[in-house]
Amino acid sequence: MRTTLKPLLRGGAAAAAIAIGLFGTSQPAHAVTNVFQELFLSLDVSGSISNSDFNLYRQGYANAFNNAAVRSKVADTFAGGGLAIAVGQWSTTAFSPPVIGWRHITDLTTDGINGGTSLNSFIAALNGMSRQGSDFTCVDCGMAAAINEINTNAFVTTRTNGRVIDISTDGEGNRDLNTCATQGNFAQCAQAQRANAVASNIIINGLGVGAGASGFLTNNVVTPANGAVNAGFVETAANFAAFETAITNKLIREVGPGPGDSVPGPLPVLGAAAAFGFSRKLRRRINTANLHQG
Repeated sequence: MRTTLKPLLRGGAAAAAIAIGLFGTSQPAHAVTNVFQELFLSLDVSGSISNSDFNLYRQGYANAFNNAAVRSKVADTFAGGGLAIAVGQWSTTAFSPPVIGWRHITDLTTDGINGGTSLNSFIAALNGMSRQGSDFTCVDCGMAAAINEINTNAFVTTRTNGRVIDISTDGEGNRDLNTCATQGNFAQCAQAQRANAVASNIIINGLGVGAGASGFLTNNVVTPANGAVNAGFVETAANFAAFETAITNKLIREVGPGPGDSVPGPLPVLGAAAAFGFSRKLRRRINTANLHQG
């Protein structure tokens, strides 16, 4: 079972102890790994994407992570704990488990350094990535799954802008989650997931293949600025032949330290008031996890 204690672990062991005492849960604390950044790549594989387009998609990601500037940005995360990264796919629903599970990237070429895997190993997984489905376009399905993956993985970052989702799509949304209160209103369903991301201090960036997809991402998916958390952005590719250039530019912007960014030191131990705030987050996470696991 994956951890649901990430918010507490961001706040320190004292906060965890206080929060557990507040509502008497006997759930044990699971080990998490501190990283500089968590990045979930969320890929549309709906029917409008042909197999040849998917091949350009897949090769575009692999080539982008082989780009010297992107590799340099990934390497910049190593001093702060490295990059946690996974890849998911979605169409009418989000496919589970993710097509590439969470990897802890701690070196460019060699596995095992600092207990992680290499960027080259992740690129090899991208090159071998299969397509999990092909149907309608449920953008909020992909968003919801990505948010859940960020919130329940085995990694934690204390960096303000360290939790990022990358949504790539060629569509504007024509299906939605069954649990969406405004079901049938594809824009509002995506906006509801955007609000969930903001509540979790997650940045959602978008890559739209075509102007229509980019417009949908800009208006309904990409997160606004949230206090000290940066606003998301949209990169546009005219078509799948231009996808590699677009995703390369996007990764250069979203991976690793940004302008004026630095690796933070450890957080101080929180007092009781702060611990209570984190305990409320913990209770929400546990309740959400129990719903998913029920």
